[in-house]
Amino acid sequence: MNKADTKTPKKKEGKRSEKVLPDALVPESQWEILGQACMVNGKPVRLRQWPTRYGDMPSKEDMSERIAQLSGRLDSLLTCLYAQGERKLLVILQGLDTAGKDGAARGIMRAVHPMALRMVSFKVPSAAENAHDFLWRVHPHVPGAGQSVIFNRSHYDAVIMPTIQGELTPALLEQRCRQINDFEQLLVETDTTVLKIFLNISREEQHARMIERWESPEKRWKLTAADLQCNENYSLYANAYEQVLERTCTQHAPWWIIPADHKGFRNMLTAEIMVGTLERMGLAWPEPDPIVAKSEFWKKSPQ
Repeated sequence: MNKADTKTPKKKEGKRSEKVLPDALVPESQWEILGQACMVNGKPVRLRQWPTRYGDMPSKEDMSERIAQLSGRLDSLLTCLYAQGERKLLVILQGLDTAGKDGAARGIMRAVHPMALRMVSFKVPSAAENAHDFLWRVHPHVPGAGQSVIFNRSHYDAVIMPTIQGELTPALLEQRCRQINDFEQLLVETDTTVLKIFLNISREEQHARMIERWESPEKRWKLTAADLQCNENYSLYANAYEQVLERTCTQHAPWWIIPADHKGFRNMLTAEIMVGTLERMGLAWPEPDPIVAKSEFWKKSPQ
């Protein structure tokens, strides 16, 4: 884990009413198990040593029920964060092609008010974006006060892809990873919680999903030559991610690696990590407008 010094961001003072949903849906015991299983936390990042699926998983029905619970809680927590208008949440989803970044995001967002959460997808950089530093196109999309944003791909692609293509020297790789760590620390020090999740998919499952896409006219358009190249060079892509994940796992923005071979389990774990993170932010509904409270309009009959 990167040992860069971190500063605890100062919390803004202000009146708060009752805490939002005081009974945690992801209690401390479960949060600790999640962290031990999925958070990098100084562990070596060798993706083949991290599971892509578990043999002992809940039933499909139990997972669906759990995801529904988590989605409802997520909506309340994100709405509270929005209402509070101070803290920010940035979720970064990364993974090899077909790992399920879109699917996980849809699973997370399905019951969330669009005002409380938005998603940004980054494609191949334009000429204008390439004319600037690699973080230039990302910074305008980070969340503002009270906002929550999911990055589907992110600034990490500006390190991953050049590494795979052999365009980065070791010194330049170190430099870009340091710049990412500094950028994320800037976000954390300005009240942004940075949650980074890597979806770990096996080569076999990746190949199976590509076949599934090809066999479905509704999904066939998603397949690209880059997808095929990723599967053919799976080890090369995995190695590039290993280098970057190790160098950018910091105390202020650690990486979570979750098994992504099973879509439902992937979505459930992603939602649990998001809910657990928000529940530990100390969110509370803000006090009502004092003029409205003083009016006691609820005691009056309409004229």
